[in-house]
Amino acid sequence: MDAAEVEFLAEKELVTIIPNFSLDKIYLIGGDLGPFNPGLPVEVPLWLAINLKQRQKCRLLPPEWMDVGEHSWARVGGLLPGSDSFLGPGFPDSRHQ
Repeated sequence: MDAAEVEFLAEKELVTIIPNFSLDKIYLIGGDLGPFNPGLPVEVPLWLAINLKQRQKCRLLPPEWMDVGEHSWARVGGLLPGSDSFLGPGFPDSRHQ
């Protein structure tokens, strides 16, 4: 698969937006979207979220997997500063050089 094919497939991924406009449901071949109400989260395909964001019609909410909270995979996996094994196993620990 080349980059264009991967991008095409990724644009179908659902993301959550907070619209700043009102609109009833949109009926598309791929499925129904909406309704859109200001301040209420709604899931839409990435291609629509990007289009609305460029026109300043919504805010994108980051997906759950991007949350760098206390219990995130990054801290548990030792990828964030402050974790017990910051660089992970197999890497020299630069803090003790």
